[in-house]
Amino acid sequence: MTKFPRFLAAALAASALLCGAYAAPETPGKTAAATGSVAPELDVVTWPQGKPTKLADYKGKKFVVLFFWTISEQGTKFFPEVARLSKEFEKKDVAFLGIGIDSAKSISEFMRLKELPFPVAADDRLNSVNLYMRERDRIPMAAVINKEGVLVWRGSPAVLEAALNEIISGKYDLKQNIERELFSQSVMDAMKIRDYPTVLKLLNTELVTYPDNMELISLKTRLLATLLNKPDEALEFLDENIKRDPKNLKLHEMGVIVLRDEQRWSDLTKWFDRIIQTFADQPIMLVKFAQQEMNQPVEQLRLENAYKLCRAAYNAPKFKNDREKGFVIGEYARSLYYCGRPDKALEVAKEAMVLLKGTPEFEKAKSYVIYYNKVLVISRQIQ
Repeated sequence: MTKFPRFLAAALAASALLCGAYAAPETPGKTAAATGSVAPELDVVTWPQGKPTKLADYKGKKFVVLFFWTISEQGTKFFPEVARLSKEFEKKDVAFLGIGIDSAKSISEFMRLKELPFPVAADDRLNSVNLYMRERDRIPMAAVINKEGVLVWRGSPAVLEAALNEIISGKYDLKQNIERELFSQSVMDAMKIRDYPTVLKLLNTELVTYPDNMELISLKTRLLATLLNKPDEALEFLDENIKRDPKNLKLHEMGVIVLRDEQRWSDLTKWFDRIIQTFADQPIMLVKFAQQEMNQPVEQLRLENAYKLCRAAYNAPKFKNDREKGFVIGEYARSLYYCGRPDKALEVAKEAMVLLKGTPEFEKAKSYVIYYNKVLVISRQIQ
C-alpha cells in the first residue's frame, strides 16, 4: 500500500501560489467546513445524471467521495481515474457523487459526462463548492466523508486512492491530518503576504520532527533558492541531507535544478562528478541525467557533462542484461556524436546494435549506425 503523503497539502498550497492553478470563485459569506466537522449537506437543485441524492442517505451505511470538477481540460483530467476508483471501491461501501460547477444544461450536454458512472449534480451557483472548498484547494478536487458523516479528507484526485485506502483500513489519523492542514494553512498565509522568513521558520520546525520528509525538503530548497535568493544555503541544506542519505536520487536532482537555474556551470559539473561517483553502479540513472543535459537549449547545453555521464554509464561494473547495456552504449554513442566524433559514435553504435539484436530497439540501433556512417562519409568529403 502506498502511504498517503502527510505534507502534500503544504506542498500543493505553496505550488499553487508559486505557479497558479484553477480556483473556484468564492461566494461572500460562505465558509468551507473544517476537516473533522460534520459534512454539510449538498446545496444543489439539479442532477443532470442519476437520481437526486442526499448525504444523509449514506450516513451509517457508506463512505462518500465528492468529486468536484468543471468542463475544461484540467477540470476533467481525472475522469478516467475517478471512474476506475468508483468501480473498485463500490464493493468497499464507498459511494461517489460528482459535483460539476457548470450550468445544468452545459453538464447534461457534455459528451464525456457518461464517463462518470455515478450521480452528478450541477452547482453553477457554487453553493456546495464553497461549503467544501478551502482557499488553498483547487478544482478538480475530491472530498471524503466517513460513515459517521464526518468530513475527513480533501485533496487532489491524484492521491485519492492512497487516502481512501488509509481511511477504509482504519489507518488514517484524522487528528494528525488536521494538524497538517493547520501547518499547510500557516504556510500559505505567510506565502500570500510574502513573509518568507516565517515560511522558513515553519518548515524548519516541521523538519525537526520529520527530517526525511521529501515534500518539506523540496519546499525548503525551493524557498531558499528562489524566493529568498539564497542558492548557497539551499545547496548546503541539500548537502546535509545527502550526507544522511547519499543514495537519495531526488536530493541530487534538486541540486541540479538549483545550479542550472543559477547558471553555475562549473559547480554543476562538480555536482555531476559526485552523482557519477555515487551512482556508478546504476548506469540507467546516469544516462537519464545525460539525456536531460542533451535536451537542454543550446545556450545551456554542457556537452562535457553529457559525455562524462554517458562514459561513466558505459564503464559501469555490471548491467542487468544485454538490452540494458545496449541502450546505455547507444546513448554513449549519441554523446560522442554530439561532441563531434561521428567516427567514435559509429564504432560504439555498432556495439549497441549487436547487443540489441532480437529486441524491439534493434531497428532503431541499426538506423543510428547507418546515420553515423553517412555523417562520417560526408564529413570526410568536405574540404
